[in-house]
Amino acid sequence: MEISFYFNVNNRESALCQLVGKALMQSKRMVILTGSEAATKVLDSLLWEMPPAGFLPHCQADATFAAETPIIIDHRVEIITPRDILFNWTDRIAPRFSEYSRLIEIVDTDEELKAAARQRWAAYKAQGYTPNATDMQELLNRGRSETNPE
Repeated sequence: MEISFYFNVNNRESALCQLVGKALMQSKRMVILTGSEAATKVLDSLLWEMPPAGFLPHCQADATFAAETPIIIDHRVEIITPRDILFNWTDRIAPRFSEYSRLIEIVDTDEELKAAARQRWAAYKAQGYTPNATDMQELLNRGRSETNPE
């Protein structure tokens, strides 16, 4: 099981759409676990709008076509069938996360969200997992320096 934290993200929603799109191109099936019905509705709308030139096929776990849809967005853990990747869009450790091959956490620059993410990191470690971290600001800065050499 792989646990990945992407931190120092400027726009969490944009990063989610990029990572989901990348996983979709790799033919991965995924779940985006939200913390509430309201959050599920917000992400549902977002994935209809982003990326602007594309579409990320998604539905809720109880939709009649859920089995054929690569992306499930839902807050009802009890009706979600595990897939390849779990995006944890909650502020707590995702229930049943170990049933997935990969867990992805996206953390923006808000201090409260970073503190909550640190607690989740520690909890995963306490359960015997070794999360990995990617600093998105560092990647962005490295990309800029590679395209604009001095």
